Amino acid sequence: MTTATLPAYRLAFHQRGGDSSGKCDIVPASGQSDVYGVVWEIAPHHKPTLDGYEGLDVAYDETWLTVTDLASEGQFEVQAYVGKITSADMRPYTWYKHHVLTGAQEHGLPAAYVRALESIAAHHDPDTERHAREMALHGFDELLVRGA
Repeated sequence: MTTATLPAYRLAFHQRGGDSSGKCDIVPASGQSDVYGVVWEIAPHHKPTLDGYEGLDVAYDETWLTVTDLASEGQFEVQAYVGKITSADMRPYTWYKHHVLTGAQEHGLPAAYVRALESIAAHHDPDTERHAREMALHGFDELLVRGA
């Protein structure tokens, strides 16, 4: 696992999820836009499971992109999922945005990037049980979740 940047792309939450909320996608962007993230290596025999979970060929296509390692500044190729079912008016649920923010903070992504993620508009999941279950992954109990 390493942290990396993908230049000339931006993170968007416009991929329609199975729950009808916005999920992460990466899209080409002009100017000084970059996407920061974590690169994970998985065993080849786990790839079909991940593809199924991500909806490869249905919700996402797969592509190869060149990223730059934040520690070594070396470049390497990664496989990435790119959204197929997008809509500009999508927003993530608050719990999903919290997952993204928590990952960015835990992996030490740049503070300015984390602040940009914090500013993304999100809305509450009408499925309160799912909201509670997802927030519990970060140690929030039911009482704290209701005030989120």
